[in-house]
Order: sequence, then structure tokens, then C-alpha cells
Amino acid sequence: MQDRWNAFMPYPDADIGHAAIGLLSGLRLAVKDLFDVAGYPTAAGNAAVLAASGIKTATAPLVQALLDAGACFVGKTNTDELAYSLIGGNIHFGMPRNPRDPNLIPGGSSSGSAVAVAAGLADLGLGTDTSGSIRLPAAINGLIGWRPTHGSLDNRAVRPLAPSFDVPGFMTTSLEPMAAAMSAVGMPAANDRPISILIPEDIFETIDDATADEIIASLRSAAMPIRKIDSVSSASLADLAVAFITILQKEAWASNKALFEQSPEAISPDIAARLRSGSRLDEKDVREACRIRKLFSGEIDRLLCESVVVALPTLAVSPPTRDAGPESFAAFRSACIKLLCLSGLGGCPQLAFPIGRGAGNVSLSLLGARSADSMLMNVARRLRAE
Repeated sequence: MQDRWNAFMPYPDADIGHAAIGLLSGLRLAVKDLFDVAGYPTAAGNAAVLAASGIKTATAPLVQALLDAGACFVGKTNTDELAYSLIGGNIHFGMPRNPRDPNLIPGGSSSGSAVAVAAGLADLGLGTDTSGSIRLPAAINGLIGWRPTHGSLDNRAVRPLAPSFDVPGFMTTSLEPMAAAMSAVGMPAANDRPISILIPEDIFETIDDATADEIIASLRSAAMPIRKIDSVSSASLADLAVAFITILQKEAWASNKALFEQSPEAISPDIAARLRSGSRLDEKDVREACRIRKLFSGEIDRLLCESVVVALPTLAVSPPTRDAGPESFAAFRSACIKLLCLSGLGGCPQLAFPIGRGAGNVSLSLLGARSADSMLMNVARRLRAE
């Protein structure tokens, strides 16, 4: 396959079979190189991990379920190193190019799967989302991105980063293949209860007026009840983000401690710095982060019910260019985490999708109660009129 977008890992092709008939027949599947696929290594975006991987003899159950539903495997895709970033860069294998705007970052860490779908090289991009690694690249590349309810999809034979946040998920160009993927992995259908949409004013105050106006206009076009609320939590967005990052760093260190201690020089400096931070966390800070997480989880459970969703922008700020400096990348990551951390802390599903007529990078997200994934699709259909 010609890959001028650097979406795929340069592995020799292996014969990966799939069912002749199924819910995903005719759909090409790109798989993030965190999932084991028989006949391929798993590098997780790191040369040392690749060297130690060997050729896998079994396929991750979630990938196998997609193959059994008729999806045709087209390759393993590039990922940020150890899936520990939101930018899309990788010193070992290079940064994929954003087909929507080659000057911008592709977003990470499921950058390769996002780019493969956006470039028309795949119909279904399988990735993982810990701190936004499906939702953010989906938004930057003009795609639909689904972060499922935590724990709802099989995550065996997938390299972990922060297990209490890690979720496999998908990216597509339209709602139809996303709905098919949901069905193929066993998501139950939503009921037909009336749905209302909540708009948290503290979140919308953090984005520019034009983006906020476009999102609210899109919501009103669906003729569903809309209600403004002050916030989704008694904790500030900044405190929620700090709690999330603290837990993330603690778990990321545990997941990668052996690699770091064996081959610290094999990890890029920015990723290594974050791992070191996780190794040095004070247990008091971790306990406080867990307390905030528990508080937020209870609040979001009370706020949301089967017929309520929260609307929010997917991106807090516009993405930087691919040649921007480390400070710009860090600022972008920090700003976006304040919004992207909510579904992780609450274990909730989130569906991100583009709105408007393609100008800019306006992506709307819907956040729902746990196991309300299919309801988010129903709301998205009304908003996009597909």
C-alpha cells in the first residue's frame, strides 16, 4: 500500500483472514500498533519494545471480533511512543501527516489510525483512548471518534498505559460504519426515551465565542431540550485535570517501569520525563487525586441519567502546527486535558464528531452515562441529520 501519510508501520504483510459476510463486510480495518495481531510484532511506538516483541502468534480478541464480523485488516498503524502523548510525534517512526491540513499535527496517540481513515486508506480505525487519544486526533482530522464506556470492550492483548483510564475505541468518517462497529462489538441498542442536552457554562466560557456559538447553534438545530448548567462538578476543571494527570502518571510508570529501568535511553526525553514524574509522586498527592476522582464519579453519575447527555467542545484550543516547539505542544496538551479528562475520570462514553460545514476544527462531543454509548449515536444522528 502506498502510504505517503506515514499512517502505517512498515511491517511485511502477513495473511490475516476475515469472515466473508458480517456486519463489517466491505470495511477496511486499520489497527493501532498496541494490539497484538498474529503474524506481526507489537512495537507500541518504541524501538526497544519492537526489538523485544517477536512475531505474535495470537490476535487480540477485540481485533478478532472485528475480523469475524467481516472487517478486512489493512495494517498496523503508527502511534505516539508508548501511547503517551496527544501530539502524534514519534522519534522512532516519525509523525503521520494530517490529510486534512498537512501543516497541523495529526494528534495522538492513535494518530496513525486517524490518518489512515482521514486519508481514505481505511474505513474503520481502531485505537485506544486514555487521555483523549481517539477523541483528539478524530477532532483534528475531521473524523468521528468514539471512546466507549470504560471496561465495556475487551482489552486483552493490548499494551496498557494507565489501565483505569485505557479504553479501545474507533474512528470513522461517518456515523454508519461507527454504528456497525458498535453493533459488531456488542453494544446494546438505546431506548427511545426523550433526550435532553446539558450545556456546562464553565466549559463553554473557556473556548472562543465563535466556536461556542457554532456548537450551540448546532445543538439547537436538533430540536431537543437544552438546559444550561453551571458546571458538571463542584471541583474546578483545573483540579480535575491535576487529579487525572496524577493518576495517569502513577499508572503509566507502573506499566512502563520495567522498560524504563532496562532501557531508559530507548525512550524519548519528553516521554521519559513524564515517566520519571510518575515514579516520584508523593502518595499523599495520589490519595488526593483518587479522592477527587471518586467525588467527580459520584457527581457525574447523579447528573447524568439514561436520557441526559452533556455537550462540550472536543478541543479546548486550536491544534498547533507540526513544526511547533515543545512549549506549544505542552500548552496544547495541558489545555485539552481539562476537557478530555472528564470521561476518563467518570468512566463515561464520549462521542466526538465534526459540525458545521468544514471550516476550522470545530468538533462537538457528547458525554453520556456509563453504558449509554448507543444513545450518544442517536443524538449525533439528529445533530448531523445523516
